[in-house]
Parts: sequence; structure tokens; C-alpha cells
Amino acid sequence: MQLTTLFMTLSAAAGLALAAPTSGTNLDTCQRIQSDLQGMNVTYRPDMIHLHRSSNASFNVPANARGPCSLIAAFPAEYSIRDSSVEQGGNPIAVNVTDVDGLTPDSLIGTVRFPSALPGPTTKEAVKITINSFACREKMTYHFEAAELGSVQFKNTADSGLFIEYSC
Repeated sequence: MQLTTLFMTLSAAAGLALAAPTSGTNLDTCQRIQSDLQGMNVTYRPDMIHLHRSSNASFNVPANARGPCSLIAAFPAEYSIRDSSVEQGGNPIAVNVTDVDGLTPDSLIGTVRFPSALPGPTTKEAVKITINSFACREKMTYHFEAAELGSVQFKNTADSGLFIEYSC
């Protein structure tokens, strides 16, 4: 009986050793998917005949994506983000984010204030904002809409804007 218990313990330990990552594996490297959105342009101006502009961002997630898929906004230092409130000396406006095609469509999943420098049109340092995380699915689409009076605009590029991060 004791020999069987010892054998089971050693077998379990060997199995754990085989499953452990090797020193050459980097688990801190995330994969990123760029949005199909070329640029963010959300506006809420009821004083201009109810001008209300919103943006949708979609992501095609590979079938082999593992772990949670995180909706992020990432910008390098000195990146231009136009925010009408910041341009007038105020704080960045809030932008509501809803999930378009998830388990509960049209549900609010977060509110974000994009990092416009005060005062000035560019970020002062690089920034990464995690808006929310979900189970990965093949198609992930989010709707962005100004929650306050004003507008926010920026371009999505290969290294800045909206992304899905996975396999971190």
C-alpha cells in the first residue's frame, strides 16, 4: 500500500514537471489583434441639432486564442488624441462601451476616458488601458459612444488605438 502511494506521488510530480514551462518560454507575451476601425470618432452635441456620432470596433479572434480576451486601448508617448473637453481646458470626456455580439448584447461593459494630455492634444507618456476582459470568441464587436457633451477622435494604427489582447 505504501509503495503504491509513493508511486502515485512520484507519478503526479513527474506529470507536473512535464507540464511546467521551460525557461525559454515567455508567458508575459500577449498576442494583439488590431481593430477593423480606422479611427475613433465619437461626438455628443445636442446643441447642434442632436449631433450624435458613435463608432463600432470589431475584432476577428483566431480559434487558437487562449485565456481571456481583453479589450484595451494603447497609445505611445506623444500620440495625438483630440478631445473637445480637453481642448477647452476640461477633463477628458467619458466614452461608454457596449458589447454588440456577446452573451448579453448591448450591455454596458465599461466607460473609458482616453488619455489626452492637459493641456494639449497629445499623450505625455505611453499608456495602456484595459477596458474589460471576456472569454474569447470568434467575432468580438464593441460600440463606443460619448457619454458626455463633446467629442473624441484618434486614429487606429498598428501600434496605437483599440486592440484585443489574448494568450497572455
